[in-house]
Amino acid sequence: MSAMGFQSPTRRDFLRASLLAGGGLSLADVLRLQADEGRSADDTSVIQIWLGGGPSQFETFDPKPGESAEIRGPYQPVQTKLPGLIFCEKMARTAQVVDRAAIIRTVTHSTNGHFVGAHWLSTGYQSPNGRPSHPSSGSLAARFRGPVQPGLPAYVRLTEEFTRNPTIAGVMGPGHLGSAFGGYVLRQDPFHSDYDNRKVLDSTANLKLADGVTLDRVDDRKALLADLDRLPRSVDNAGALDGLDRFQRTALEMVTTGAARRAFDLTLEPRATRERYGLHRWGQMGLLARRLVEAGVTFVTMNTAPDSLCWDWHRNIVNDDRPADGSDGPTRGMDVSGPPLDQMLTALITDLYERGLDRKVLLLVWGEFGRTPRVNKTGGRDHWGALMSILMAGGGLRVGQVIGESNAKGEAPRTRPVAPNDVLATVYRHLGIDTGRHTLTREGRPVPVLPDGEPIRELI
Repeated sequence: MSAMGFQSPTRRDFLRASLLAGGGLSLADVLRLQADEGRSADDTSVIQIWLGGGPSQFETFDPKPGESAEIRGPYQPVQTKLPGLIFCEKMARTAQVVDRAAIIRTVTHSTNGHFVGAHWLSTGYQSPNGRPSHPSSGSLAARFRGPVQPGLPAYVRLTEEFTRNPTIAGVMGPGHLGSAFGGYVLRQDPFHSDYDNRKVLDSTANLKLADGVTLDRVDDRKALLADLDRLPRSVDNAGALDGLDRFQRTALEMVTTGAARRAFDLTLEPRATRERYGLHRWGQMGLLARRLVEAGVTFVTMNTAPDSLCWDWHRNIVNDDRPADGSDGPTRGMDVSGPPLDQMLTALITDLYERGLDRKVLLLVWGEFGRTPRVNKTGGRDHWGALMSILMAGGGLRVGQVIGESNAKGEAPRTRPVAPNDVLATVYRHLGIDTGRHTLTREGRPVPVLPDGEPIRELI
């Protein structure tokens, strides 16, 4: 008790109060809270490629070439490396590395809503109020694991800025855990907007100083740290400043020197590697994701959706070229979105295995739902939570297989339905996170990591 008769706040209370008061947390605050929580020594990580808007199972991993035109859609099938297994022709490259991946054709849930579906698949929970509530899988990895290597963020979100759909981006965040576990968001666009921009080779995703910050100002910050070192500890009976200098220095190192700066620097990669991933936004984002987990980031989410929903093809599967008029556009269609995804996935899967990362890194590729079994009157497909196809690779999983079979018209699982929480339970198993562990809401209510779900037995 202090001389004033009240108990001094802890460091955690101090930071929580800052959050509740609307104050933002600095990078140093994030690092400090993550270290406070402790972490597992397991050297495992996850790359999640989010196909926001809901990719079509027909135009990716579960075509139905024997059905009528309104079901099979506009594309032809292509034979994969596995006998008898076909993909859509727009995924022809991925088809040749599927022996290093597992396809689950029967993921199913009960919602056709973008936000509800994205929240469910990101957190394991349906939102009770239509707003982001529970922590995402990346935030839980930051909470329970922290970074594999010190001096790196535990969770990184590679995303285009969401200007029209902030709630969808929000489901990838920390929920009730607070901003400290929201992930390092690469808001700057080092890849430009064009899907085939040759200038991308001259661009970097460096963790760089903010605009206007000079080395002189960095020196000023170092001087401030020295001043903090000299503060009398007698004014900090609660230990609120304990370790502040250490975490501030770690944050400073992330934007000036060290492993984080190197991990974010794509110019360190050979030109041939960058070209193999693709000289477009998604190719370079995929390469950056690999660099980050290889360096020691635990969880990377790569969001392929622009500020509208990229895979939300209601009008034209081939080229859904709706105008940019708010929530109704633009999307790009499979002719535009398919080739860069196909190229990037092929390079990433190959890289994980050739670089010996296939046991350490688990790759998960999915969106919030699939698409309707019939092409609509405008040549598109609508939302369909009853069936979706996803891809998983690495993670020491049993790959080279297809799990589940959809019915003849691609409407629902015929065998082996898989729930979203089964997929998440598989991810948490890889990370060594017990799904029975709890987080606490700001009101102190315990919430399990997952309310249900079991790891997918065929993969283990």
